[in-house]
Amino acid sequence: MVPAVRPSVLPLMLLGLLLVAVPAVAFAGDTQPGRLDRWLQPAVGSSSPGAHDPALALDWLGEPTGRALLVLAVAAVCLIAGRRALAITTVVGSFLVAVLTTGLKYVVGREIHDGFLSYPSGHTAAFAAIGLVIGLLLADVFRTGTAAGTAIVLCSTVIAGALMAWSQITLTAHYPTDTVGGVGCALLVVPATGVLVDRFRRSGGTPA
Repeated sequence: MVPAVRPSVLPLMLLGLLLVAVPAVAFAGDTQPGRLDRWLQPAVGSSSPGAHDPALALDWLGEPTGRALLVLAVAAVCLIAGRRALAITTVVGSFLVAVLTTGLKYVVGREIHDGFLSYPSGHTAAFAAIGLVIGLLLADVFRTGTAAGTAIVLCSTVIAGALMAWSQITLTAHYPTDTVGGVGCALLVVPATGVLVDRFRRSGGTPA
């Protein structure tokens, strides 16, 4: 975990847990959009024909092939920047985010489109996780303080998550609240992964 953000790991994880748990409890077993979903769908999603192709392009980045390429690209940037621990966090954190979102789908049991498990949005979680790593990299490269570094991480996570959420809502692949849970998964898993990678690196005497 980058030094600037290390003091904020627990608050970030608690925020992620809150974003995951509240919708999970509220919408467990549902097969219909909630009141908040019905309000957010037209407000966030786009019905413009011109929005379909950009939404599909973003959606592809959340598919297995696109996601793998994106993870490898960001990990490579981290390596080029000399942040090996962050590169490992990118790969391991993204994998764990995928495991968590897949498992939660079966636990929560929320459905969309006649039987497809929807909560949380794995696409949104994956993109938000990449945004979070980019925020960590920026905070480390620019050697920010804790407040500025945490703000950068939150902003990059929310921006990335919002972009993918827009695509999922526009394509009606997810309820809007599914995407909130996706962002929460990224905030919960990636900072914890960074701490674990850092501890493992230190115990093994491996340089960052």
